[in-house]
Amino acid sequence: MIIKGNRQNGQPVYINNQTAKHLLRLPLDGRDFNEDWIQRLIHNQPGILPIGEIEPVFSPPIAIGREISTKAGYIDNLLISPDGYLTIIETKLWRNPEARREVVGQIIDYAKELSKWTFSSLDNAVVAFNRLYNNNDNGLLETVREYAELNKSDEQFFIDNISKNLKRGRFLLLIVGDGIRESVEEMVEYLSQSPQYHFTLALIELQVFRFGDEDNQLIVIPQVVTRTREITRAIVKIEGSYPTDLTVNVETDMGADSEYQKSNTQSRHTITAEDFFEQLFQKADGETVEFAKQIIKDVQEVGCHIDWNTGSFGVKFFDPKGSGIKIPLFNVDRNGLVYLGYSQTALTKLGLPLELSYDLARDTAALLPDIQQNPVTKNSWNKYSTLSDLRPVYDQFLSRFKVYVNELIRISQKDS
Repeated sequence: MIIKGNRQNGQPVYINNQTAKHLLRLPLDGRDFNEDWIQRLIHNQPGILPIGEIEPVFSPPIAIGREISTKAGYIDNLLISPDGYLTIIETKLWRNPEARREVVGQIIDYAKELSKWTFSSLDNAVVAFNRLYNNNDNGLLETVREYAELNKSDEQFFIDNISKNLKRGRFLLLIVGDGIRESVEEMVEYLSQSPQYHFTLALIELQVFRFGDEDNQLIVIPQVVTRTREITRAIVKIEGSYPTDLTVNVETDMGADSEYQKSNTQSRHTITAEDFFEQLFQKADGETVEFAKQIIKDVQEVGCHIDWNTGSFGVKFFDPKGSGIKIPLFNVDRNGLVYLGYSQTALTKLGLPLELSYDLARDTAALLPDIQQNPVTKNSWNKYSTLSDLRPVYDQFLSRFKVYVNELIRISQKDS
């Protein structure tokens, strides 16, 4: 499935007291604003790209190299997340005549080539980049440690996850430029119909505006124009030390067992979700994974929203009045832990009584062994529970949340 961004663009206006100034958009086609400028911008400020909105598990992005040499050519920018997920970036100014014809195929060639690499290959590429540009011999771990804390267990997970993602060709591919042409969007839509690809591909348009009188005073607005939402329709086999039958338990509609897929064709999971189920399987078992999937299905049926994060998902409920504010309900992480969401901020903003969340915490804590209501915050538990402890009382747990959601709706309608 393809999600297309809104192509209705506006012009930013700078307001200073009573004075309004329309900012001038700069075309990225001159001597100063070229593909090299985009590459440097991304390398120095990788957070400018809305990667977390596209695939949370690939964020926060850490720049590990530019012009990375492969047999398929040079990768413009290479980013990695602290959990070992790689983002491949191809920068293009659409005035270049070859851009429309070759850019999508080129970045896919990079992904195919990178899938043949090992952790050592990637580490050597990072060392080569640092020697050339940073005058040091830092490898991948040393580079990432500059931006994220990695203890010994984190390092092993990081290395294993990189090796696994390389082997599977599981990447985020970003084409970043100054203006996305419809023909390229159509190419992406066509390519996404091929079941053998295991990546997410997105097109990001950079709009650059002059902010002040100085040349270096700029505002850069990134916009996701198109992205593939459905990662793959084929079964993805677990490589390396994992048992091949693991796929039966961890895949959803990206290679799920057929019964689950048939009953949930409306639910499209991302790489973030897929890896969550796989990591949960490693910590627990297949029954626990299926239980987590059942939770997602049940809460969505009562109108709740799933927010995927790195290593967890949160169950939330949108403000019934339509403000867009999400009220956190509870979270499940990849270790099989369950805990209530922090709802105080959202409830306060919406003018909803905090006592509702206090009662919810008290009643749900009473269902679970060794769990009590937190005496200080009142809308949380004193510690995390587990999926295994939740399963025997799940029906009562879910029923209590349904009551909570209905109370939120009733009070909101009463006040409107």
